[in-house]
Amino acid sequence: MLNIAAIISEYKAYYLNNGQNMARLKTLLRFGMVTDGICTPIMTDETIYQMAIAKMKSLVQSFQKAWTPKGELEFVPNKIELFKMKVDLDVYPDDIEATWLGFLTKNSLSRKEWPLIRYIMESYILGQIQADMENNEIYKGVYAAPGIGVAGLDGKSMNGFKYMLQKTAVNRDITIGALDKAIIYDQFEAGFELVTEEYQNSNMVICCAPKWRRAFLKDKRAQDVYTISGPGQIDDTLDFAPARVVGLPSMIGTNDWFITPADNMLSIAKKSENMNKIDVQESKRCVSFLTDWWKGVGFGISEIVWTNVAAAE
Repeated sequence: MLNIAAIISEYKAYYLNNGQNMARLKTLLRFGMVTDGICTPIMTDETIYQMAIAKMKSLVQSFQKAWTPKGELEFVPNKIELFKMKVDLDVYPDDIEATWLGFLTKNSLSRKEWPLIRYIMESYILGQIQADMENNEIYKGVYAAPGIGVAGLDGKSMNGFKYMLQKTAVNRDITIGALDKAIIYDQFEAGFELVTEEYQNSNMVICCAPKWRRAFLKDKRAQDVYTISGPGQIDDTLDFAPARVVGLPSMIGTNDWFITPADNMLSIAKKSENMNKIDVQESKRCVSFLTDWWKGVGFGISEIVWTNVAAAE
């Protein structure tokens, strides 16, 4: 739908050509799919991506002539569910013809050919899909089945990374306390010390909201051990560790953090190309935009995730 109530209130319900054009249509900043960009992408035709974690118990023992078998190979199932989501949007282009926005109309009887439709496609729908995924779904999402005939709610289209942390992460920490801008470098360093030594030489990411990454950089700059000539010499890595702090827009509004190998974050997709394609249909004087795809996220191995996110009750 189009909401032009404020335009009509301010500029009245008629069109005057006063030179208005696309350049006068301003847009707010929207995040792209930043979180998805640091994940390991996996394309599938499945709706539940099934994996198994193989664990081998110790084999080596002292020698004796008697046959004494020792060891066990265990396979533990791990699955990531994909969720089908969609875009349904109806627009009646005639609504803007007798308004300040009339320059987005055309004489063609086919409303699909009006400049408004191209503007919506190029300037909004594709970017809004990415922003919605980042802001509402990929970290904070908790799936809830929609009511029949009722549009689904924001943040209810899939289970995001926070849900997976609450349900499956086994290494939870409350010892470093709530994140504090004054000591956050020490806090993240202490968080990394919780990582088992087998993984302390792995390429790790420490994920948090962007404000906490910036606080980390400022606190690192404030350390007395550094002699620098400019802020560009301060990076987002922990000293003496292959770990970097990543600020994820999907985590905005939270004080959460989690640490895991960079390739342990999985983004599973089916029909993902449809996130960048829109079917435009016209029925009478209504123009409809639609697309659909499948998405799921999770961790390849939950045992190598460390976080301050509490377990689900």
